Amino acid sequence: MKNLKRVFRYVKGRYRFVVISLSMIILVQALNFLSPLIMKEVLDNYIMGIEFDWVEIAEVSDKAVVFNDKVYKQVRYLTPEDAQIGEASIVIYQGKMYFAGDNVNDGSRVIVDNILTVTDNNQVYTYEVISLSASDVTKFYNPVIPMLVILIVIIFIRSVLVISFSYIQHISSNRVVSFIAKDARTAAMKSVERLPIKYFESEPAGKMASRINNDVDGMISLYRLSINIVLPTVLSFVFAYLGMFYLDYRLALITFVIYPFVFFWIRYFLRRLRKFAEKVNELRSLLTAKINEIINGINILQIFNFKKYTVKEFNELNEEFKNEQMKEVKLNLRAGWNMVGFFRGIVTTIIVAYFGWQHLSFSEIAVTAGLIYAYNEYLLKIIDPVQTVFAYIGEYQHSMVRVERISKLIEGDLEDDTTGEIERYNGTIKFDNTWFAYEKDNFVLKGVDIDIEQGQTVGIVGHTGSGKSTLMNLLLRFYDIDNEKSGKIYVDGMDITTIPKRIYRNHLGVVLQEPTLFKGTIASNIRFGRDDISDEVVEEVLLSVGGEKILKKFSQGIHHEITRTGVNLSSGEKQIITLARVLIHDPSILIMDEATSHIDTETETMIKKAIEVVSKNRTVIIIAHRLSTIYNADKIIVLDHGLKVEEGKHNELVQNNGYYANMYRAQLANIK
Repeated sequence: MKNLKRVFRYVKGRYRFVVISLSMIILVQALNFLSPLIMKEVLDNYIMGIEFDWVEIAEVSDKAVVFNDKVYKQVRYLTPEDAQIGEASIVIYQGKMYFAGDNVNDGSRVIVDNILTVTDNNQVYTYEVISLSASDVTKFYNPVIPMLVILIVIIFIRSVLVISFSYIQHISSNRVVSFIAKDARTAAMKSVERLPIKYFESEPAGKMASRINNDVDGMISLYRLSINIVLPTVLSFVFAYLGMFYLDYRLALITFVIYPFVFFWIRYFLRRLRKFAEKVNELRSLLTAKINEIINGINILQIFNFKKYTVKEFNELNEEFKNEQMKEVKLNLRAGWNMVGFFRGIVTTIIVAYFGWQHLSFSEIAVTAGLIYAYNEYLLKIIDPVQTVFAYIGEYQHSMVRVERISKLIEGDLEDDTTGEIERYNGTIKFDNTWFAYEKDNFVLKGVDIDIEQGQTVGIVGHTGSGKSTLMNLLLRFYDIDNEKSGKIYVDGMDITTIPKRIYRNHLGVVLQEPTLFKGTIASNIRFGRDDISDEVVEEVLLSVGGEKILKKFSQGIHHEITRTGVNLSSGEKQIITLARVLIHDPSILIMDEATSHIDTETETMIKKAIEVVSKNRTVIIIAHRLSTIYNADKIIVLDHGLKVEEGKHNELVQNNGYYANMYRAQLANIK
């Protein structure tokens, strides 16, 4: 039920389509309920009803039949004006019809040489009979033909209505499905935007994409199966039992004996099937993630001839996926569809045996062809939908698993989404006795104290693993200090954890080591959420950070199309665009994480000039491997294994002959 509630959450505002769909399903099932009763009426009262009692009457009247110059009429059509002068019978034997000028007893019948022999309770009766020609048979059926035509028209209309109602139902259902798909994917993407950074570090990007695409399809499938398969099955089941109780309540009660066995069987089947469904869906996500990883790393794979090992890894995963799917197929064959057929055979046998016994025991129940037909039809309306459910039960379980998986993403531990305005920061920053560990007790920062004044440019350096990026992750609140003993971080004297994250980040900007660009144009990447910025302003800002070469290089200027991740731009060009983006958003605090680590010396000079432009009138923190980037910084912080080991200007630190001086001399030696 929980998963159905999750799905129907996205139906809000479209309930009219659900009501239409449900109404059509009920109407279709009601019409299906009537169908066997109508057919029973046709068979028993009008096709086989020709054997009902006949009498000879004196004169021709309505519904009378003239045969061999005499007038005959069925007892059920007699009126007070009809004068009876004799008896007659119509007997059906081995597909042929015979006329007897007497009232024929019930019993076992044999006709030889136009002599009918009837045996009833060891009593033997004989009658002379006449074989009826086709034209004679038509005469005797003429009284019921008008009603037969009416019933056939009703059956035809019922069929047309079922088709029409089913069409309307599926149209309505698919309208709802399209809304569910759109809204669920939107909700998933909104959740992705609010997921903590640590979530992305543990989940492959391809696996995440698979969940948003494939697992949202699980919501669609669950709705479709619930509305189009499960609900009609339940209604068919209920209506069929109403019909069975109406025809013979005792046999209907007898069929309940089998349900305890069915319950335990279905419970076992579903439990096993769910395990396979969970495993198959997890492996499908891993396959998608692996494919994504191979595609994104195709250049490295080709350069290092890593194909054989990569294909081997993929094949192992693919083989495991195939094996789990085969286990599911075998379970369906062993305990799914075949078991439904087995139970169908048992119930059919019970019905045949029951009616056979009723006929042989001469009970008060008249066992007719129509009764057997109607009862068998109602039985099919129970068995066939159940068989349909079992045909889809694997998909149903997969849908349940997918809904749970996508719901974990949508309903997961999301960042606070509160938005609003906050006064622009002055830009003073304080790290007060800051401790932090990604894993328990494995501290990356160990009691770091840093004071940064408004408008300062501060460089943070240190060997890999010293805690530089962690310091910035905390300042950007990708992670939060969750223990008061672990210290505090203040901006303009405010504890940053007391401000909603989205509001807090309003005046923060970041330039990463790997520039992030999105498919679109240069202009759309620079604006990035600021649609109020004109093309003229975008171009002016780009020129101010040294983007003149970019504008000259591309004939369309700022409207030049950028491909996926900006592969049609150089690293320097991408970095210039990201710096222009920062300037457009005008943050009071700017963080630059290794912004010049992957570019050549000439491009570095261009980037440094751009940084100087961007750094004006704001507090700037530069995480740097290339110390040349921070020679002119107001302050340089040196970290080592999570500790702040030095602080000062470039010249001061070189003269101190400590950690920084050693790093500086090492870089000079590498340059030479």
